[in-house]
Amino acid sequence: MGRGLVAAASLACLAGAARADSIRLYSYDPANAETRAAAGALTFEFKQRLIGTTMLSVRATEAQATAYLRPAADKALGPGGLSPLIGSKANERDLYEVQSKGDGAALISAFCPGAKKAWMVFGQPRQGRDLRVFVLGDSSDGGQARLCRTLDFSFHGEWRLPPAGGYDPNLLPAGRFPRS
Repeated sequence: MGRGLVAAASLACLAGAARADSIRLYSYDPANAETRAAAGALTFEFKQRLIGTTMLSVRATEAQATAYLRPAADKALGPGGLSPLIGSKANERDLYEVQSKGDGAALISAFCPGAKKAWMVFGQPRQGRDLRVFVLGDSSDGGQARLCRTLDFSFHGEWRLPPAGGYDPNLLPAGRFPRS
């Protein structure tokens, strides 16, 4: 009887872990005038794991444009890393490089004018909670990156994916990010 109980508990844990490792899409509305002008409503696609999340893309909710993200290391920002740019007390610490492929170059141009490379810094997205995103850009002299914008969003809702979690984002119509 003891082995059966252990096996059942193990299967329940594995099933829970499999459910926790899923793709989620949270939609946010701009929380202030600066965010409204620079970004508008955005949807963030991320992989939620049992412990932690990994951001995958940023979607312009109203324009159907997508920019892909890749986890980045603090050293990519230059001397001192993240803390000199956003402060040591900021809760947001997950750093992602904006990929220039697809609509990424338009996002970089809109969110950080003059930058050729950009990063976004997030906290953990949580259902029903607002989100702050720091946008950083490369400097023209090749030194420390710079803070381009602080974007504040109000949670709007979650887009539900098909039960298997599979969809092909390439089938969505192409759009563009707003220009600044």
